[in-house]
Amino acid sequence: MRSLRLRNWNLSSLNKANAERIACENDIPYFLAMMLDVRHIASKKDITELLLNEAKFSDPFEFEDMNEAVARIKSAIDSSEKICVYGDYDADGVTSTALLFLYLENCGANVTYYIPDRNCEGYGLNVAAIDKLHNDGISLIITVDNGISAFNEVAHAKSLGMDTVITDHHQPPEVLPAAVAVVDQHRSGCKSAFKDLAGVGVVFKLICAIEGPEADVEFILENYSDLILIGTIGDVAPLTGENRALGKKGLQYIKNTSNLGVQEILNMAKLTDKPVTSASIAFSVVPRINAAGRLGSAGKLVELLTTEDQVKAQEIAALVENDNVKRKEIENEILLQAEALLRSEPERTYQRVLIVEGEGWHPGVIGIVAARILEKYGKPTIVVSLLGDIARGSCRSVEGFSIYEAIKTCSEYLIRFGGHPLAAGFELKYSDLARLKSDINSFAKNFGKLPCLNLNIDCKLNPEAISLDLVDQLEPMAPFGKDNPEFTFGLYKMKICDIKFVGAEKNHLRLTVSRGDQRISAVKFFITQQEFCYELGDEIDIAVKLSRSQYKGQDSLTLIIEDIKFSDVDNKILIDEQRIYETIKRNEVVAADILQRHVPSRDDFSVLYRFLKAKSPINVDIPVLCYRLRNFNISLCKLLFMLDAMAECGLIDVRVNADVYFIDVCAVSGKVDLESSSVMKILRK
Repeated sequence: MRSLRLRNWNLSSLNKANAERIACENDIPYFLAMMLDVRHIASKKDITELLLNEAKFSDPFEFEDMNEAVARIKSAIDSSEKICVYGDYDADGVTSTALLFLYLENCGANVTYYIPDRNCEGYGLNVAAIDKLHNDGISLIITVDNGISAFNEVAHAKSLGMDTVITDHHQPPEVLPAAVAVVDQHRSGCKSAFKDLAGVGVVFKLICAIEGPEADVEFILENYSDLILIGTIGDVAPLTGENRALGKKGLQYIKNTSNLGVQEILNMAKLTDKPVTSASIAFSVVPRINAAGRLGSAGKLVELLTTEDQVKAQEIAALVENDNVKRKEIENEILLQAEALLRSEPERTYQRVLIVEGEGWHPGVIGIVAARILEKYGKPTIVVSLLGDIARGSCRSVEGFSIYEAIKTCSEYLIRFGGHPLAAGFELKYSDLARLKSDINSFAKNFGKLPCLNLNIDCKLNPEAISLDLVDQLEPMAPFGKDNPEFTFGLYKMKICDIKFVGAEKNHLRLTVSRGDQRISAVKFFITQQEFCYELGDEIDIAVKLSRSQYKGQDSLTLIIEDIKFSDVDNKILIDEQRIYETIKRNEVVAADILQRHVPSRDDFSVLYRFLKAKSPINVDIPVLCYRLRNFNISLCKLLFMLDAMAECGLIDVRVNADVYFIDVCAVSGKVDLESSSVMKILRK
């Protein structure tokens, strides 16, 4: 299997006449109006709400059971009952816990918090934790970012004389736990119009409700929106509606936060002297918080986010940073082992859903590894940790294929499972793992044609029009995130005129391209000379993001490369050809006319052999190699079969090196019968 890193480029439609109307009616720049049209934001009302910085939030008492929740919490505060905020170990759960704890403490409540250990206790309420809290004198448990499915656990707490208030944002089961109040926007009958709040957003609503009808929402946001921002982005909640308003306020206040823990995390992420954006929160702050939760020490994160001791904050921050470094090391080691398994058993990579497993892989990290394999191979991926007689799996999928529904078909023999269409998790007996592999791929086969990874291009850019002013015009659309992604632009039919590798390790590419008299430089991070297979003079399309950079007090425009392809290549065709190759490798039937187009001839082999011999040894990306052979009617599917046959017969040596293929033509004596290779025998059947 060759990991081809192919993504289908989707160019959004643009109605220029509509963009002109939007620009005129709203007195905004035409470029911004174009982007509004591309994102289907066209009404006067929607545009006004988007461009205004006023934060608008619905009445928190629209939530079902909010009155009951507020009454029980106020009663506990007034009577000095011991309250426990029971959270979760991810960024949303940790910030939700810290937010409610800090608020209740400021209200004079007798409050503590509890975060279950991810590895020992798992997600959500558990009986052992409830028993411990009961022994500690807790009479009221308030769950945050969990609890909606804790039917038995809430009943156990009730049997001990403990009340529970649930605040959650996950889908509820048919029968709700018997809590004093269940505050969740997805409850049947909940009148809250905005349904996409993260757990921390639900806690914000609860605080507003406790404050009452005259709540000073701006004061609440000034004090807590940094935590709300981190939790909302950490949960990958859509940055639309009320989440967008919360995000904008969070970005406004976070740089001047008084929260010592947040200050230290920003310092660790090297954001103290840089603009803080939703992207920097997502890629630099959230992973550090999640790292501690993944490695089983989320409790200290809540301590970090709630302490008023500067020395303690620095000490905990150092531990958190160590966890992040350790997480990266564990993640990279698991990824190396997973890829070694895929190379040694290539038949796994031909499956519709990639499934890899390993002894003792850290359960808290396998989800990240699954996401990285998905990005590399473009397929739904399941990574399984083998822990004695038990196997725990973490799944990631592509848009349009619900990995949760796939896992759900195996529910009869799963110990537990949960998730959503793009990410899920499960636990089962090791003895049932082979059955799961078969059932998951049967589900995928019956699903039909699987969707592929897409790269959405918002619009084409004329190189002459690119300037820092475009970044400024896009600013009103921020913050960017889920359902409001950063804009990606296409520069088409650009000629490569300079290639440089920069950085201390020469692992960043600075590419200069031109069209006509216009020259533009763009940067692609974390790519080496060995991995970059394009050449001077190649005509390419590049997908870029526009970014403002600061150096020695000067602002400049940086174009960050997301993807590159040859201008006259349609990646969708290559993806389809790759799938034909995989279908045949799985010994599944392919229509005769399709098969005939991709069976290599003697002349095809001759062309490829001469090309490789002239270049040997060669580092090459397979789609690039296919393009170099475009004049000889050699499809990607045909090329893959030819490489398999030539390698099997000893004509070439193929090794994967940094996701690029190192191909060396071998010295052979006498004639080689390529038709005797197993792949050609399969094709000739």
